[in-house]
Amino acid sequence: MYFIALLFHFFAAAFWVGGMLFFVLIFRPVYKDKELSDVKTILLLKIALQFRKLSYYVFIILIGSGISIAYLKEYFEAYSLISYWISPHGRIFLIKMILFLLLLLSSVLHDFLIGPTAFKEMEKGARSDSRSRKFASIFGRINLLISLLIAVLGLAYSRGFTF
Repeated sequence: MYFIALLFHFFAAAFWVGGMLFFVLIFRPVYKDKELSDVKTILLLKIALQFRKLSYYVFIILIGSGISIAYLKEYFEAYSLISYWISPHGRIFLIKMILFLLLLLSSVLHDFLIGPTAFKEMEKGARSDSRSRKFASIFGRINLLISLLIAVLGLAYSRGFTF
């Protein structure tokens, strides 16, 4: 069961980070192509909505598989001890969990407040440097950076590496 939970956790994280990298490294440069000016807003909207829908399933898988991994490795007893949380291993885990909660909050703000506002402006023909579009772009990049940091911390934690 542990290996199955670990596989779900790994592939969910890979999907999330890969999707974020897709937006930055592949979609964004194509989106700027002037030949796509007639369809780019609707294309971005459809891809963003599909990724958003799948992302929250991925978050559920990450939470469920993470709890399963901790349970199956019998970490819950250690989690109840203050000494664990002040240890280097515990601090990595704590930072990872704080960043994950920050990522969830940032994603909700991006996906349900800032992003839709930016799309409304785009549909009205607002310039690419409008305030909401800048915020949406910044939040997306912050989410990518947080995601990469969580992945690095997850690898460090699982391998027993400490800082």
